[in-house]
Amino acid sequence: MDLDNPAAIHRMVQLFYASLLDDPTMRPVFVEVAGVHLADHLPLIEGYWCKMLLGKDTYHRNMVYRHEQLHDKLPLSPEHFELWFDHFNHTLDHYFEGPYTEKARKLARRILRNLARWLAARDAQLEAEKAAKP
Repeated sequence: MDLDNPAAIHRMVQLFYASLLDDPTMRPVFVEVAGVHLADHLPLIEGYWCKMLLGKDTYHRNMVYRHEQLHDKLPLSPEHFELWFDHFNHTLDHYFEGPYTEKARKLARRILRNLARWLAARDAQLEAEKAAKP
């Protein structure tokens, strides 16, 4: 099955989050720190992936801002990014195949890399601003 339709994306998000929430390092990030309510969160994530993979107009939130808020509560480490990507890849490898699946994998890698860079640059800027204050 490829990620070429909303039903497949729904299944991917369900399987992926089941895997993430079974991870003892990742579960607290989502449940305790971010306070994610799956009934609200998963449809948003499905909308995000439908937009990214299928070009549908289904996601209108600022993903970076949401992750900045989370990062302010619990700094996201390289381990968090690696685990997220490992779970994502595991889900894709075991349940999906095809060009849309590979597009999702490439997008996820790029999104994670850019988000990690953005948060690191933001941290550096905040530290510089703190240090510059008398």
